[in-house]
Amino acid sequence: MGQAAAKFLQHHVESRRPGALKQLEGVFGFIPQELREGPWAWAPTLVVAALAQGIFASAPSATAAFAALPEAPGLAGRRLGGFGFGAAVLLYMLRKWGSWPMVSWTMLGWTCTTMRYLAGGLGYTSLQRALTFPSLFANSVTVLVWYLGVVPGILVITPKGKRRKAFNNMIMSWFLFLVHGMNFPFSFADWYVQPVRLDLFDLWAGFAYGLLYITFYLAVLDPIGVHLYFILSPRKWWGALVYAGIVLLGASIWAAVNALEARLLLAAGAGGSVSAAAGASVGA
Repeated sequence: MGQAAAKFLQHHVESRRPGALKQLEGVFGFIPQELREGPWAWAPTLVVAALAQGIFASAPSATAAFAALPEAPGLAGRRLGGFGFGAAVLLYMLRKWGSWPMVSWTMLGWTCTTMRYLAGGLGYTSLQRALTFPSLFANSVTVLVWYLGVVPGILVITPKGKRRKAFNNMIMSWFLFLVHGMNFPFSFADWYVQPVRLDLFDLWAGFAYGLLYITFYLAVLDPIGVHLYFILSPRKWWGALVYAGIVLLGASIWAAVNALEARLLLAAGAGGSVSAAAGASVGA
C-alpha cells in the first residue's frame, strides 16, 4: 500500500482516538517488525492481483449460474433458533469487548453464518444461497488457519517464559474455542439439513468474500497496525504461498462439500435416512 495512503489512515485514526496507534503497537509489537512494516514483496502482490482479476473476469459466468434455494418452511424454526444462538454470541462479544472484533475474519465468518440462518428462517432463499459457500469457506479456513498456522506461529515467536500464558489465552478460552472450533459445525449444520450441490456461483462467492476481506485487511487494518493474522503479511515472499494456499483450500472445501452431497444423495436414493431428515438434495 502507498505510504501516503497509509499515513492518511494513521493520521485519521490518531485524530479520532489519540494514543490508539501506540496502544496497537503495544498489542502487536511482539510480531517481528519486518512483518509489520516496510514495502510489499512482489510475489504476494501478484497473487492478490491475479485473484482480483480472476474474480472480476468470472463474475458474469458465475452470476449466470446463480439459483436460489428452494423454500423449506419445515426448517424455519430451527434456523431461527440457529440465528438466535449466533446473535447471542455476537451480543456477548459486543458487551464484553465492544465492536472491534468485528474486523476479524473469524467474527465476520460467524456473522455470515448467523445471517444465513436468519435468511433461511425468513424465507429469503436468494440471500441464503449467496451466503452458503462464504459461510462454509470462512469458518473452515478459520479453524484450519487458527490451529495450524496462527496458534503455532504465535507460540513460536512468543518468548519461552510467556508461552504457557499465550497457550492458555488462545486454547483454553471457551469463547475463542467457540468461534475458532464450534464455528465450523455451526455453519455446516445449516447446509447439512438442506444439502445443496455447490456450483460455479458458490465458488465465486466464496473467493469474492475472501478477496473483500484481504483487501480490507491489507488496505485498512495493516497500515494502522492491526496485525491480527501475521501470516497474511505481504512483506515476505512466502506470503504468496499463504494466499495461494488459502485459494487452494477454498477449492478443496468446495470439492469436499460436493463429494459429501453426492454421498448423501446416494444414501437417500438407497433408502437411507437423509431424505427423511433433510429432503432431496438440491442441484443434483
